[in-house]
Amino acid sequence: MLIARELELTALRIAVRDSAAGRARTIFVEGPVGCGKTELLEALAALSSDAGAIVLRATGMPSEESVPLGLVRQLVHSEALPAETRNWLERVVDEEGTTGPGLPDATAQGRGAGMQRFWAALRTVARDRLVVIGIDDLQHADSASLQYLLHIAGRSRTSRLLMVFTEALYYRQQDTAYRTEFLRQPNFRRIRLECLGPDAVARFLAHHQPRLPVGEDTAEEFYAVTRGNPLLLRALQEERGTTAGTSSGDCLDPGPGETFAHAVLTCLDRSGPTAAKVAEGLAVLGATATLDLLSRLCRLPRTTAAQGLRALHAAGVVDECHFQHPAVCSQVLDGMDPEHRQQLHRRAATLLYADGARASAVAPHLLALERISEPWAAAVLCDAAEEALADDEDGVAVACLELAHRVCEDPGRRIEIKVRTSVVLRRNHPSAAETAAEELLAAVRAGQAPPRYTTAIADLFLAHRRLEEAYEVLVRGPQATAVAPAPAGPVRTAGAGAGAAGAAVPAGPSAAVPDRGTGGALMTSIVERRFPWADGRLAAVPQQGGELRALPARPGGEALTSRGGQPWRLLLGPRRGDFATAAEEMLQRSALTDATMEPLTSAIKCLLFSGKTKRARYWCDVLLQNTARRGAGGWYAMIAGLRAEVALAQGNPEEAERCIDAGLDRLTERKRSVLACGLIAVQVMAQTAMGKYEAGARKLNEPVPEAVYASAYGMTYMRARGHYHLATKRLDAALDDFMAVGRTAQRWGLDQPVWVPWRSDLAEALLGTGECKEAERLLLEQISRLDDANPRIHGISLRLLAEASAPGERLGLLTRAVAQLRLSGDRLELARALCDLGETHKRLGDLAQAAMASRRAWELARECGAEPLCARIRLEHGEAGWGTGPEKTLVDTREAKLSDSEKRVAALAACGYTNRDISSQLYITVSTVEQHLTRVYRKLKIGGRQQLPIDLQFDLPETA
Repeated sequence: MLIARELELTALRIAVRDSAAGRARTIFVEGPVGCGKTELLEALAALSSDAGAIVLRATGMPSEESVPLGLVRQLVHSEALPAETRNWLERVVDEEGTTGPGLPDATAQGRGAGMQRFWAALRTVARDRLVVIGIDDLQHADSASLQYLLHIAGRSRTSRLLMVFTEALYYRQQDTAYRTEFLRQPNFRRIRLECLGPDAVARFLAHHQPRLPVGEDTAEEFYAVTRGNPLLLRALQEERGTTAGTSSGDCLDPGPGETFAHAVLTCLDRSGPTAAKVAEGLAVLGATATLDLLSRLCRLPRTTAAQGLRALHAAGVVDECHFQHPAVCSQVLDGMDPEHRQQLHRRAATLLYADGARASAVAPHLLALERISEPWAAAVLCDAAEEALADDEDGVAVACLELAHRVCEDPGRRIEIKVRTSVVLRRNHPSAAETAAEELLAAVRAGQAPPRYTTAIADLFLAHRRLEEAYEVLVRGPQATAVAPAPAGPVRTAGAGAGAAGAAVPAGPSAAVPDRGTGGALMTSIVERRFPWADGRLAAVPQQGGELRALPARPGGEALTSRGGQPWRLLLGPRRGDFATAAEEMLQRSALTDATMEPLTSAIKCLLFSGKTKRARYWCDVLLQNTARRGAGGWYAMIAGLRAEVALAQGNPEEAERCIDAGLDRLTERKRSVLACGLIAVQVMAQTAMGKYEAGARKLNEPVPEAVYASAYGMTYMRARGHYHLATKRLDAALDDFMAVGRTAQRWGLDQPVWVPWRSDLAEALLGTGECKEAERLLLEQISRLDDANPRIHGISLRLLAEASAPGERLGLLTRAVAQLRLSGDRLELARALCDLGETHKRLGDLAQAAMASRRAWELARECGAEPLCARIRLEHGEAGWGTGPEKTLVDTREAKLSDSEKRVAALAACGYTNRDISSQLYITVSTVEQHLTRVYRKLKIGGRQQLPIDLQFDLPETA
């Protein structure tokens, strides 16, 4: 069934009627490839046969364009002709074919006589019956057949003859004169076929898919892909038309497949060699295609290229200078000869570069080449990488940089490109970024990295927290480069001219071998850039052989000392509030880029270490949304790790575990990076706090790269493993891990409790072995290194110090610990301190205070998901029913509208403080405390302090 061809069919019926009445007609049906010309010709043949006409059919083919009378032979061989007439016409054609091809004059004379005899025989048949000559694809007709057809058309005006020809629109023929001759005939008519419109497409789909609903959206999507070309529509329908179970509201998937691809290639092939060549040029040029550039790329005259474009546009394959659907472009590229495609890409790159096009327009063509010899290629690829990064297309950027590194011949420039590649890879492939950095380290060790890149290479390792390699680069880089032989060929050093081929570059004063102090100074400079709020508070690196403070002795063993110098140390000064303000300002004014990723994460750490956990959490969430939107999985994983650390600092191990799972899901690399190991370490700490020992053991049993232990992530990993061993009563293993952390922290200059509180970790393990004196010494030393801005570490230290102290001193220490931890906002550590406080009250005989503190500890532990602590509290206090009763009714403190004074009093009461203790803490009278509590009970509609919500203690403003 022909769709939307009613007018054309009516015109053909009229032509049949007129021709049968003795008024011969010649009709040209022209249109783009695939629009239904052949189907229309079939319809004409059917209705003509039904009318009793003799139908003679022929089809032009490219392979027979040079065969004389190829079309005419097809006509005379028709079984529809009377046998006598057919035999006579065959003899005429055969005689024409025997005329010598080398005698053009004789050929012309013989052809004229032959054409007269041919028409005479055909006219005899047309006296009694209508004769219909239908020829498909006339653009492929040979010249001799065209002359026969013109001769018949000129002498058949009063005959019962209808000639209908189909022809592809804009097809470039070898002989175009016949068009003019046909146009001169008074009985000539042209019918133009166009592709189907959106409404006709809907009718087409409904006719070919009667059992599947076709909505307006479906028709529009099919029209967008095919532009209404029936050939392409049918191919797409064959692929998607068998989809079953589609509801009335669903759209069929119009995604092109193999059948559609074959139909597209058929369209291009049948549109002619010019259109096919133009299509290849469009596929290669992509979005940069213009008519001028296309004509130069395909080496066609501008008018010829325009004609090819018109043919493709008429077929619905292209719109202006671009393909209608990306899949069409892909199919054209796939169908090209690989060598020819390479030639076009090379030519396109050269033309675009000469025209001054953007690097991002030139780079795709360079990426498609197997061999590149253009001297400008490396610079263009590097520029294209930066343009791609501006659009967050880091995959394209990495591909450009890697190709630039391969084609670049300048050794120094190659190092620079490799550094940039490593930086960009961190966005989504941290393991590959580490591999690139390791390749640069190998170049440093081999003396192939110019000194001007030493700091940049060291910065790469610092970004991965691999401090050992960073320090090695800073110390070894200038030394190795100064004594290494120059590479073969001209060499240009920083600030120097070209050297002789193969000669060593002499080491000037600036290339002298540095000592450890020089490397340390460089490290200090890098760290100051990473932590701009440090404001020069970086300690100098000690000379080689400098001693470190001895670590505590293992029970029954010798003291363990750390050897070697300290590469760098970041000392946090007393004005920590100023640092937090600077960090907040940086987070507010800086956009997330490769250059700002490290400063921004360091700013969040500054907020975390300053006790600003709520602000740190807020900025982590902001950056997580940013990285997720931009598809930067590596960045997301790094921020997720920070977010998990904040969650642990707030006493929320369940949330920390979820954050780590989300971060690890974004890392798709098989090779594990040090970042992944750092994330796993935080996850193990969270799982240990929740009592998920089997899950933690599985994580710890997985192999880790050796580089982890030379990185800052290694300290986190060893701490996590130590806490797991401590929780599972493997005290010796825990001691080993915590002391290893202490040695590493001292050696790297990270011996600050706010960064690595290894002394409290080690003290807790020592308490398990009965080494109370050594534990007390470590805790006092840790407390002496803290200031008022570290309530969390201070509270943890006080809680453990109470355990190491005499019974008479514990109550005061635990009370102070509870106060500090309440200020820090760490619910889990507060629960532990309250648990110890409850046990102390119980030993002192104050059962009411013990019950209140233990109940508060248990409720907090349950909220945190810390099942081991909940079990301990139930066991210690014999409350087997805790956690089995109905959930406690939640009290919304925001609706109660408590004043600040009431909040402060209620918060301390919720922590188990007596009225007298609250009076001392807030410098108010006991009577005032009682009055505040009375108003609080009334506003919250509760019966007493036992029902005070625990959240009260976390509603106070964050401390500075």
